[in-house]
Amino acid sequence: MALILIAVLISIAWVGQKYVHETSGEQIQRIAARALAEKETGKLLQELQEIQDWLGNQLIQPGSQSGSQLRSRIQNLESHFSDLTEKIHGLNHEGQLLQERIPVAKLSQFKSDITAFLHISSSNILRFPGIYIMQTSMQPASRAILDALDGVVRQTAQTKDKSGFTHLAYQARHTWLRLLSEFHLLVANRFSVFSDNPEAGLKSSAQNIGEYLQQMKQQLALLQQAPPPRSLRDLDPAIWQRLQDNVEEWQRYYADLLQSLHSERWREDMYLYKTSLQPQIRAMRADLEQLQDNLVHQTSEDITGLTNIASRLSQTIFVLTLLGILWILFAYVYLRIRVIKPIAETAHALRQEANGESDVVIPQPKLAETLDLVEAFSEMRRQVWKRQQGLDHLAHHDPLTQLPNRLLFMDRLEHALSIAHRHKKMVALLFLDLDNFKQINDVLGHFAGDELLINVAIRLKKVIRNSDTVARLGGDEFAILLEDIGQKAFARNVAQKILEELQLPFEIGSQQYHISGSIGISIAPYDDDQPEDLLRDADSAMYEAKRRGKNNYHFFSSELLQRVSRQLELEHRLRDAVLKKEFLFHYQPIVAADTGKLIGVEALMRWQPENGPLIYPDNFMETMKSQNLDLSRKVTEHLFAQVDHLQGTVLNEYGIRLRVSINMAPGALRDPSRHSGVITTLRRLKYPSLITLEITEDTLLEDLATARALFSELRQLGIPLVLDDFGTGQSSLNHLRTYPFDSIKIDREFVRDISSDEEDAILVKAITQLAHSFGMKVVAEGVETEEQRAYLVNIGCDYLQGYIISKPLPMEELLGYLGTTEMSLPARTGG
Repeated sequence: MALILIAVLISIAWVGQKYVHETSGEQIQRIAARALAEKETGKLLQELQEIQDWLGNQLIQPGSQSGSQLRSRIQNLESHFSDLTEKIHGLNHEGQLLQERIPVAKLSQFKSDITAFLHISSSNILRFPGIYIMQTSMQPASRAILDALDGVVRQTAQTKDKSGFTHLAYQARHTWLRLLSEFHLLVANRFSVFSDNPEAGLKSSAQNIGEYLQQMKQQLALLQQAPPPRSLRDLDPAIWQRLQDNVEEWQRYYADLLQSLHSERWREDMYLYKTSLQPQIRAMRADLEQLQDNLVHQTSEDITGLTNIASRLSQTIFVLTLLGILWILFAYVYLRIRVIKPIAETAHALRQEANGESDVVIPQPKLAETLDLVEAFSEMRRQVWKRQQGLDHLAHHDPLTQLPNRLLFMDRLEHALSIAHRHKKMVALLFLDLDNFKQINDVLGHFAGDELLINVAIRLKKVIRNSDTVARLGGDEFAILLEDIGQKAFARNVAQKILEELQLPFEIGSQQYHISGSIGISIAPYDDDQPEDLLRDADSAMYEAKRRGKNNYHFFSSELLQRVSRQLELEHRLRDAVLKKEFLFHYQPIVAADTGKLIGVEALMRWQPENGPLIYPDNFMETMKSQNLDLSRKVTEHLFAQVDHLQGTVLNEYGIRLRVSINMAPGALRDPSRHSGVITTLRRLKYPSLITLEITEDTLLEDLATARALFSELRQLGIPLVLDDFGTGQSSLNHLRTYPFDSIKIDREFVRDISSDEEDAILVKAITQLAHSFGMKVVAEGVETEEQRAYLVNIGCDYLQGYIISKPLPMEELLGYLGTTEMSLPARTGG
């Protein structure tokens, strides 16, 4: 009967397959051909989008992309058009109608316009015609005006004249500098650099320039009439007329440039893109999308036909499924009675036997039929028992040393504490960590490290009693449980024996190695009476032993707990401060030693909690470094944004390009994966060339190769480097020879006593001469007295920094300070 049913099903399947093949084969072929055509159409649309994106990026950042990329995309576009035409042609009569919608004819004009766009985009003058007026006409006139005014100002400054003539000369120079700054802003607004509304920015800047031109002419007229100081009697009287002529000439060319900027074709590449390329791309996209819609519509019709066929087949399959279900029900009833019931009775008997029922009897009539099954179950039960024993050992023991693991150790510790509590006894817990084990692993390899851990475990078991427990908690950490001890001295003696045992040489392979350990000891019930707390206390005491020089032991105390708690609280507050961006910069001026003129400032980090007083780095920097709490990228960008804002404000108000020195975080120097983030952050600044990075000498010792790679990238950006805290680290002379530092900063520890300590004075002088011999400048920090200043000036120190000049100032106070001090950095502006 089963064979008959199978034969019927095979016959129906063969007839159905033949029917589907004959009726739907052609439709499937057409669907497949259209799918290929749709795929090629999608590629063409994607290629057009990528070409449009390339053109958009080129308009935003001219010259940032290679023209070969665009040419390659045009070739891909031609290739896809050819492939699409070929695939559409394969659809016979239907394909001939669809071929009319392929916009191949528009490709020739598009290629020609793309070539013109590349030609225009590759030339600044072709792309932006106004640049010719600026370079050839306006810049020479502007430079002549500024040079003449600089000459007059320089001569009046040397004569120390305080007359109205000097004030007018300074005022004329300042007016021209402000006019040039406004002119630069006008051009930038045309490019929408500072505003999303360039027309409003152009109008505002043009109005300001007109006012500055009027002021300039009036001031020049007043200068021409004002009598110069006696020391300037030989000043050429015709200089004011020449300046008036130069201003008039600059104004005429400015009018031409303004007319060019308001022209629709002020940027030829953008004009060509808007008037020709963009409409062509839209037209080709519309044709291709229409073609795609036609293909989808025709495919949908064929799919509908296939769906009807599938519906008829599903009805047939449903009938066959019902027949199959009836056949399965019949087979199940048969198997239930003849096979499953005897097996179920045997399994029930085996379950009773496994539960310990000794009088279980398997029904005799079915024993012969299920004998193999019974034997298989018995063998499985024996194997499960063996594996359970092995898994229990693995779950509670370290696989390398075969010592109890953390799970078993904590269980024994809990049991020992409960017994000690009942009998009023003491329990000691020793937490052992091997000193510098990571270095052994790195040098000798993990295989040798594992062998060393096995030998350590053997020695630890030799020291303790049989009733005590030694466990490996993980890595190179071990815990020793001493039960039923009479006094603390017993734990001290065991710790001393362990340290002596570890100091004996270990033989690994054919060589001998020496190690040491640090041990923390906690006592129950005096320190804690909970297993987790007792282990935590011993761990804290172990870190205290390491802090005191390693190869030592230390008992836990309440003072240690308080210190750890304060440290953890500070770490938590620091992490919270990073998230809230509570860090900011104060700025300490740096002046030239000989003239006292400002040459820059150093940005010094401060912590300003939301509801608390200002916190200085001495109170949190060590914790930040020790716990690797380097500032996140967002906070770093927030701090650099403060520097950007300061430099922009100083440039706008005083016309001064203020240099700011920033200390580089040690983590950013040590971790190569963060180098790209440092470079990216610096490149995003408005004034990256005005940043100076200070690197402490100790940081260089962490990884010399990593530091050298980062310094090379920073040098390519033109960022000066300063070696900070010079003389406090190691191999200082080697650092001067190896790394490209522009300056060194003498640590305040050496500067403090130069007036009273002859050795410090000689050392500072030697450092200054050494730095000058390497072509480097010298900055002395921590200068607080006139005697220190006089000595540093006398030995040729270049720059001074300290409280005698100014304390670190918030940005608002620094701006006030800049308004009252003389600066040696010239304004760097030009037409």
